Amino acid sequence: MPSSSTDAVSAWADRWYDEARGLLWNPPGSFDDDGVDALSVHMTAQSAWYAVDLLQRGLDDRARRVVDELCALQYDEPGTPWHGTFARVAESPPPRDGAVEWVHYDPNWRQFVGTTFRLIERVFGLDLREPIELAIAGEPPDRVPPSYSNIALMRAWLEEDEAYAREIVRLFTENGAFAEYGSPTYYGIDLYALALWRVHPPTPQFAEWGRAIEDDLWRDIARWYHPGLRNLCGPYSRAYGMDMTRYVALLGMWLPDPVLPDVEPFAHSHDLLLQPVVDLLGGGPEHVDFERGLVSQRINDERVATGWLGDDVMMGGEEGGRWRAQGQYHPATVHWANTDGGCDWLRVRSPNPVNALVPTRGVLEVEGSELTIESSAPFPGTVEATEDGLVVRWVDR
Repeated sequence: MPSSSTDAVSAWADRWYDEARGLLWNPPGSFDDDGVDALSVHMTAQSAWYAVDLLQRGLDDRARRVVDELCALQYDEPGTPWHGTFARVAESPPPRDGAVEWVHYDPNWRQFVGTTFRLIERVFGLDLREPIELAIAGEPPDRVPPSYSNIALMRAWLEEDEAYAREIVRLFTENGAFAEYGSPTYYGIDLYALALWRVHPPTPQFAEWGRAIEDDLWRDIARWYHPGLRNLCGPYSRAYGMDMTRYVALLGMWLPDPVLPDVEPFAHSHDLLLQPVVDLLGGGPEHVDFERGLVSQRINDERVATGWLGDDVMMGGEEGGRWRAQGQYHPATVHWANTDGGCDWLRVRSPNPVNALVPTRGVLEVEGSELTIESSAPFPGTVEATEDGLVVRWVDR
């Protein structure tokens, strides 16, 4: 596994470059959620990030080849919901009538590839106006609400839309939180987009907003991140895993002491390709004063996150979420230090909505039906069934 340095990541990325196709293969550990075998498809957005890496290294010919191949994967079909986006992977068949979003096409590739292309254009001078304009033109006006933070932040910068950006800022400042709260992966995209606002602002107002929201986001991360456990405390609105040292979570690249897996193969390995882009934009802060104790945050009028970060344990819960406690949504979580120097974890799952609260240190109260517990190791505390759910208690060791 490479370190977080761009040179190490570049060497790792070069292993997956397919000279015959001009794009990156998907490395081991990538696309596990979709059941895709390693080295079976060529990646789209991640190849765009690789092009940034190549340009930084002066490998212009290979970078132009990658960009040209990506442009050939862009759909130019006005009137279709996939107009202006790019193939999910190079091997994806062209969408047809009845195509299913996220299965047959990914509409967010307009923003992921589009922002990368605009960054390449601004920093390295490649003329990418046509694919950028096509990505913008193909985006339906109401598909991405301002609350869809990671995509909305990218869309605002790509389209240079100050009015739309203003609404994103308004929603964030209402409670000092994004709706995609507590996301080890998508906080990394939020920080990427905010760096674009700040470093390459379409207008001076973008730069001002970018700095302000970025500062507020880091202040909140400082309350919820545990440097000893090397993880963001739950609850997680969206998370692909429970331990940032076991899968690539994009927030880890922005931390002063970066967190990435150290054993191959590692889950979500394709996200590692963002590292050179992070470095190009200046990375995160050099120092953050992380905190301990009880924490809480109102996310919106219905949702509240609470947590507790102790010396070698942390637990988090969310009240008011309407989603099932499955998939990427983890409303009740616990992490604790293990004897190997890492951490183990516990989460509560259910096919139904779950309310969870950390009312005091060492206690996680969970309300819901059909609750099950998943953990990486035996929990060294207690779990008690109650009339409405269960109570998880930490036992000081």
